[in-house]
Amino acid sequence: MRNNNGFTLIELVIVIIVLGVLAATAIPTFINIQHDASRAVVRNLSGSLKTAMDLVNIRKEIDDSETSVDYNGNTITLVNGYPKPAAPEMRFLLNMELPSTTWTPNWLTVPCDGSAFCILGNRSYTNKPEIDDVTSGHVVFFWPNGYVLDGCFAYYANLEIDSTPPVIGFVDSGC
Repeated sequence: MRNNNGFTLIELVIVIIVLGVLAATAIPTFINIQHDASRAVVRNLSGSLKTAMDLVNIRKEIDDSETSVDYNGNTITLVNGYPKPAAPEMRFLLNMELPSTTWTPNWLTVPCDGSAFCILGNRSYTNKPEIDDVTSGHVVFFWPNGYVLDGCFAYYANLEIDSTPPVIGFVDSGC
């Protein structure tokens, strides 16, 4: 009489089926978590922009200046009393780094790579279907690593109208 110390073929098949079912239910959950994380990052960036604008506004009142303010050792240029929507000003306000890769104008087809966010600044207003609260001025866009500038971004728009506050928001439908 022989002792078998291994699995039978049926036991092995059952284990593989159980693992397959578990993987099939866990993978969609993991993918949704990644999308939720991207949405949260874009929303948090929008909130950080709002906080930075409040701090610049306070600094502007303290310095009694309408053209520029010193913010953490950097000069922030103001347009109509609000930060210029350009990449350098936004980087200083949010303490962000630009991507280390070569910049490409193909922001709608080439995903962001090299840093947590890509920045496209000082753009004249262009009609983006996702943004309905900006009708003039200049806009700066931020989109997360791994995404293109389409459906998953935060934005800051200086409408360049006297005493009109900037518009800050996000679009997360494509995250």
